[in-house]
Amino acid sequence: MSTYSSSVKPDHWANLLWTLSAPHIVRDCGLPLLPVERQITLRDFFDSGETRARLAPKLDQFLAEHVARRLGIYFEHLWSFAFSHHPHYRLLSRNLPLRQEGRTLGELDFLVQYLPEDCTEHWEVAVKFYLQVDARHWVGPGLRDRLDTKLARMRDHQLPVARTDLARTTLARQSLQVSRQWAVIPGRLFRPIVAPPPLPAEINPALCEFWWATPDDFSAHFHDGDWYWGQLPKQAWLDNHHYRMENRMRAGQIATAFHTDQPRRPWCVAAQNEGREVSRGFIVPADWHQRALSALSPQEPDRG
Repeated sequence: MSTYSSSVKPDHWANLLWTLSAPHIVRDCGLPLLPVERQITLRDFFDSGETRARLAPKLDQFLAEHVARRLGIYFEHLWSFAFSHHPHYRLLSRNLPLRQEGRTLGELDFLVQYLPEDCTEHWEVAVKFYLQVDARHWVGPGLRDRLDTKLARMRDHQLPVARTDLARTTLARQSLQVSRQWAVIPGRLFRPIVAPPPLPAEINPALCEFWWATPDDFSAHFHDGDWYWGQLPKQAWLDNHHYRMENRMRAGQIATAFHTDQPRRPWCVAAQNEGREVSRGFIVPADWHQRALSALSPQEPDRG
């Protein structure tokens, strides 16, 4: 039985604003990344007080009716809501399957009509949180996917599949033709708190101020601080300012709780000072890094 559980309530509206405007975790990676100007226009509409007063209750209701246990699905729900309510967009399809002879050969995350230019756009979206293993590789905390395989899958399959004859035939049944494609890949990147390797050129350095550490390294780094810490559930991994945290602990206490529980998966934790988040990272099991190195052997591409 766990000796520790935090009480954190995410702010769905703040998560929506983060979803629409967070920087991509990579740059110059051969993907049609959504331009900053489009992100700003999306966020500005939902950032107004009038819009929030009118639509925040609808967002809460939408999420209550579409419960998402996986963070990626929650992230897609937020985009679906945005496309359905922003005046520049009309949601045409979500998760459109491409089937041939009873087999699903691919799926299109979103098809939207971009009204200012009266064109149909295909969007692939993913929110990712990766920990740096060495100078080249980043893996998810659960060791189930990697940054390089995710980028390759989006570049070589998820986007090109929309240009196949199968996709054109499927879309033609709905009188649709894709004019443009976008990739959206926000998230956070976590570097070792001790001796971090250099950053690859494609990594966005603005998203690398986060860390991962074993319990002992975490304690050594933060033991004399006066911040309060808590473990974050996945829906609090997005916006880092507006969630509410209760049952907070000092750094030494949360490290002791991790030692006692001996979890196999890392804990995402954050520190607050005067109600503001001041640090965020993953506490990982002592053998996590070795398991991560072992996971770098050839694998199937991430399906998320």
